[in-house]
Amino acid sequence: MSKNLLENKMLKEITSGLTATMLTGAYSLCVCGVLGLDLWHALFCSVICFFLSFETKKSIFSPDAFLLLPVLYMVSSGSKNLLPVVAIAGTVIAILLKKLLKSNELPSYVFAGGGIGIAVVVTILLTNNYFGIGASGTTALEMLKSYRSLGFHPDFRGLLYGTVTLFAMITYPFKFKKLNKILPAEFMTLLIPLIMNLFLNPVKELTTINEIDSFKALSLSDLAYDFSLSGISSNDIIVAIKASVILGVLIYLYSAKTKEKENVHFLANCGSTFVSGIPVRAFPIQSFSYISLITAIISTVVIIVFFPNILSRIPMHCVGALLIVSAWQNVPYKKVAAAFKENSVIALLITVISVVIFITTELFTAIIFCLLCALVSGRLKK
Repeated sequence: MSKNLLENKMLKEITSGLTATMLTGAYSLCVCGVLGLDLWHALFCSVICFFLSFETKKSIFSPDAFLLLPVLYMVSSGSKNLLPVVAIAGTVIAILLKKLLKSNELPSYVFAGGGIGIAVVVTILLTNNYFGIGASGTTALEMLKSYRSLGFHPDFRGLLYGTVTLFAMITYPFKFKKLNKILPAEFMTLLIPLIMNLFLNPVKELTTINEIDSFKALSLSDLAYDFSLSGISSNDIIVAIKASVILGVLIYLYSAKTKEKENVHFLANCGSTFVSGIPVRAFPIQSFSYISLITAIISTVVIIVFFPNILSRIPMHCVGALLIVSAWQNVPYKKVAAAFKENSVIALLITVISVVIFITTELFTAIIFCLLCALVSGRLKK
C-alpha cells in the first residue's frame, strides 16, 4: 500500500471515530447525565458489554455500539445498579438468539419492508423535533392532536438549523464525494448547525431553542459511587429483564446481514433510536477499526470532561432532520417491490406503524419489529 493510500485510510478511520463521538459517544453520555446516570456507571457497564462480546469470538458486537447500553437502560427507568447485570444478560441473549436462529442472515425482503416501516415511524416521531413545536403525547395520534391545539408556531431559528441539515444531508454526499469519504455527511450536518448556533446564539439563555442538555460536571467523588444491589425492587427486576431483551435483540441485529451480505446496521440503529429517543449510530459504518475505536473513546472523554457545554449546544432540530433523512436514505429501494410481494411483511409494516400511531411512542416496537423479522424469516424453529 502506497504512503498516500495509507495516510488516507488512517485519516478516514480517525474521522470515523470522531463521527462516532459526535453521534454516539459524547452525545449519548450527555443524555445519560440528564437522565441521572453518572459517567462511571455508564463507562463501567459499557466496557463489560464490550469485552464480553469479544470473549464470544463471534464478531457479534459492533465496537462502537457499546455506549448504547446505559442510554437504553436509563430510558427504561430502571435501577442503574443493575446495569452490569443487564450488560451480561443482554450479551448472553444476543448469543442465544444467534444460535436459535442458526444464522445471522435476514431475508432481503424483510430488510426492505422493515426499512420502509422504520422510515415512516421515524418521520412521524421526529417531525416534532424538526419544527420545534413542542407537541407531546404517548401516541402519534395524540401528538397530532397536540399540534392542532398548540397551533403551528415553529421555532424559526431552529427550523433554519434543521433546514441546513436537511439540505446538507441530501447534497453533500453527491457534491463532495471524496470529502464525504473522509468527513461523513452526518458529522458535517451536526457540526455546521452547532457552529451556526454558537455564533447566532452565543449565550444559551438568550433563546428558548430546543438544545441538548449538558452532561453533569465530572467529579472525582463519583469514583466512589456504590455499585451494590441493595434496595433493588421487583419492578427494577422486571425493567432489567425488559432492557436485557431489548439490548440482546439489538446486539444481534448489529451483526446481521442479508443473504447478499448487505449490512443491516440500519435496522439496529433505528431500533436503538426507537428505544432511547436519541440518534445513537444514525449513520452506517461498514467497518470500525481499532484506530477508529481508540479515537472515539479518547475524543469522547476529552469532550465530556473539558467541553460538555459546547456539545450541549447542538440544536435538536438538526438531530430530527438528520434522523429522518438518514432513515429514508437507508431504505433499500431496489428490494421494495419484492418486500411487498410478501403478505407477512405487509402485516409487519402495519403492526409496527399501528403500534406507534395508536398505542405508544415509547417504542417497545423495536422488540416487536425484531421478533417479527425472525418469525417472518422462518428461523424460529418449533
